[in-house]
Amino acid sequence: MMVNRGLSATVLLAALLTVLLQTNDVHSVVGGHTTLPGEAPYIVSIRSVSGSSHLCAGVLIKTNWVLTTARCTGDLTQADLVVLAGSQRLLTNKKPLPISTIVRHPSYSGTTGAHNLALLQLVAPITVSSRLGTIELNDAAVVTGAVTAFYGWGALRYGTTSYSNELQTLYQRALSATDCRTRLTSLVEGDICAIIQPGQAACTRDEGGPLVLQGTKKLMGVFSYGTQCSGVVPDVFVDVQSHSAWIAQTAV
Repeated sequence: MMVNRGLSATVLLAALLTVLLQTNDVHSVVGGHTTLPGEAPYIVSIRSVSGSSHLCAGVLIKTNWVLTTARCTGDLTQADLVVLAGSQRLLTNKKPLPISTIVRHPSYSGTTGAHNLALLQLVAPITVSSRLGTIELNDAAVVTGAVTAFYGWGALRYGTTSYSNELQTLYQRALSATDCRTRLTSLVEGDICAIIQPGQAACTRDEGGPLVLQGTKKLMGVFSYGTQCSGVVPDVFVDVQSHSAWIAQTAV
């Protein structure tokens, strides 16, 4: 098809975003689609040493530090967990990366979910490659309407124990904390939201997965919780920018 050379870059971008936001293949990360190879080399799977199943996700923010949620780590110690990285397929054989330290946010509340963050320090740094790398943290306030991409291996639908072997992508639009509270009054300080439409949402075992701002490709947040994987109520993420001081002081 011939494209009119006079078509502006703005129109082309708008058309692309329309296609991305209307993607509706039914996979895990409910209503998402299979992630392109190498698109999210910073996502990792966190698992227990004693079991082989995926517990939650995390994000490589440095070659030896993984950001995830405090709820994901629970009362476990570094000896109880390992990180698997370098593949977008959960069942692909990968060498487990041992953890030397778990640091939970000092103000984390298991009751309210406030400051639901934890940092995992790896025993040895990763070797960066086309399939394995880190992501830069967002340093600006969240703007309502910003196009984001969420990545995860979570449940295919609410109430199931079936998860996706292939990493999934879900395009959503961000909501600032102020705008999110008009839909979700229980939102706590330090959280943000994202939503697209009913039937498209993060789900079980997606916790800790990255929400990435599409314009800058920076990490905006990690998935904290949702409402029955419905997409009717916004998904809630821990805002990276509002926790940047703690992250910088800890992940050194």
